[in-house]
Amino acid sequence: MAAQGGPGPGSVRLSCLRRGGMSDFPLPRIKDFLQSVVPFDTLEEAELQRVVGLMELAYFPRGEVIIQAGEDPSKNLYVIMNGSVRVTLPRQSGEELLIDVRGEGDTFGALSLLQGELALFTVTAQEDLLVFMLPDEPFRAMVRDNPVFKRHFSFSLARNIDAVRRASDRHTTQMTGTETLGLDAVLTGSRVHELMSKQLLTCLPATPVKAAAILMTQHKVGSIMVCEAGGRPLGILTDTDLRVRVLAAGVAPDASVAEVMSGAVKSISPQAFAFEAMIEMARHGVHHLAVTEDQRLVGVISDHDLTMVTGSSPVGVMKEVAKVSTLEDLAGLPRRMYRVMETLLRLGGSAEYMLDVLSEFNDRLTMRLIRITQNDMEHKGLGSAPVQFSWLALGSAGRREQALNQGQDYAVVYANVPPDREEVVHAWFSEFANRMIQGLSSCGFKGTSEAVMNDALLCCRSEAAWEESYMAWIGGAHPQALAMASKYFDLRAVYAETGFVEMLWDKIYNAIESSRDFLARLRLAGPQTRPPVGFLREFAVDSDGTYLDRLNLEEVALEPVVGAARIMALDQRLRQTNTLERLGAVARLGLLKDRMSEDLYEAFSFVTLLRIARRLEVNNNGKEEAAYLNPAELNRVQRKMLKESFQVVGQLQEFTGQRYAQ
Repeated sequence: MAAQGGPGPGSVRLSCLRRGGMSDFPLPRIKDFLQSVVPFDTLEEAELQRVVGLMELAYFPRGEVIIQAGEDPSKNLYVIMNGSVRVTLPRQSGEELLIDVRGEGDTFGALSLLQGELALFTVTAQEDLLVFMLPDEPFRAMVRDNPVFKRHFSFSLARNIDAVRRASDRHTTQMTGTETLGLDAVLTGSRVHELMSKQLLTCLPATPVKAAAILMTQHKVGSIMVCEAGGRPLGILTDTDLRVRVLAAGVAPDASVAEVMSGAVKSISPQAFAFEAMIEMARHGVHHLAVTEDQRLVGVISDHDLTMVTGSSPVGVMKEVAKVSTLEDLAGLPRRMYRVMETLLRLGGSAEYMLDVLSEFNDRLTMRLIRITQNDMEHKGLGSAPVQFSWLALGSAGRREQALNQGQDYAVVYANVPPDREEVVHAWFSEFANRMIQGLSSCGFKGTSEAVMNDALLCCRSEAAWEESYMAWIGGAHPQALAMASKYFDLRAVYAETGFVEMLWDKIYNAIESSRDFLARLRLAGPQTRPPVGFLREFAVDSDGTYLDRLNLEEVALEPVVGAARIMALDQRLRQTNTLERLGAVARLGLLKDRMSEDLYEAFSFVTLLRIARRLEVNNNGKEEAAYLNPAELNRVQRKMLKESFQVVGQLQEFTGQRYAQ
């Protein structure tokens, strides 16, 4: 029999803790305990004291059902002080499906209490249990009147993460396990207008170079913005322009600045986030952005402005990529980028931003390595590329989701040639691919050389051969072959001399139209691992009730989302490859509900941040097995966010399993 109105037949109400009543359990200990429980930790002292006075302490022996599925809703919010409970869902077969295991500091009963409907789940004491009970009416009032409680008990991962972010820096700093300044700090919280220089030095395009140089000297600055009379920026004149384009080129000092300025200045909105400015500078290789409003210059933000905030910037490291001429120099740059990433993580950089920065750096490094490798082959007498080609990124690189020190999956695609030239052309590109993979390995991308060198034919082929492979995969490949091939549907061109990728996408979607069972086969060929249901002390609890002492976050939380997003994107003929972009696109098309889309975004982002933090830790400490995480090392906030992330991933698996059933 359930104990939804209070302790049941086998339970004991230890004491009444309301003020004025007798209490065998000291109130200060209850208050100290609740101050460690989210979201009670956000309450002011007086409010927390009031809530403590409303609570009762109850004991439930092991095996007692506290809430029974299908019966009246709970009359209390239960806060576990000691012990654990199992949350299960009854099946028609009579079995109980394990949904969750909750331990010290967790709550239960809120779902049925707030919805006022019959209980959906059965909650059973897994161990002897001590709980604090907050009655239904006071709890409903807190959810109604307190925004933090409302967000926390809204049963939405996106809202819960937002609640944790806003609760206090003490909790936001625990989300990735690093001593951050909070996830809303600096790069993700600061706007361009907060960091930009508002003391503008400008001149008209007809201004003589000498006059502009005098202004720069008087104001002790290294640049001057060139604007129309109405304030629209046209370009920028820098110290470098004066040296290279004026003095070195012998230009007369009375020439106009319009003749020597750096034109087509990049601009950004003052309301944009600081991290967006950093990305723009990195992508375009510039040190300044014009800040414009209604096309009128209102400020200038520089790489220096961002560096003053972050302590380092990816812009400088990316600029170095274009300068190096040897593999040895190139191999030293990833270590510098990792230090930048560590700084950004401490400052609260978002997962989307950090992946974008890292992918941009990896792409630039790959492009530079292509040039160095080609030059080296020419100097060794092997000649230049015999035909046009493309270098494609696949898998995590193709999705722009690479982790630090992660092996890169790439493909070389060269133009079709007559049969009598195929052997010679293939030999050149095979040598080129092997040299590239060796170069990437020396730059720290582990696991790349072995995978590609052992199968040079697969990584390096003609356009016709690649197209034939894709058609075979779609048409009816063996499940194991299709599982291996899934990463090839996350393709994008890092270096392209031809339009092969665009042409290939058209052929892929035409083939899928003719083989509609492909999406179901692709889903079944992917990993079917279900994420854990929760945590209990130093273990994660699997869906079958077993206890796990280590977790592979990529396997249980990221790969299922990546696979589902890939299938839905192929279903909707989308050409995005990034997982978050795919999820956003299918949500806009109505395939996913907004709430699930938001929760998936937060789940994927949160786990990605943990993965990046883990990789940085491994990189610094020289440890192995970066993919594995010890549940005992997770703090309470991380456990809560991970558990809810696992639930969202499970919902996505159920959705795709139903939609793409074979």
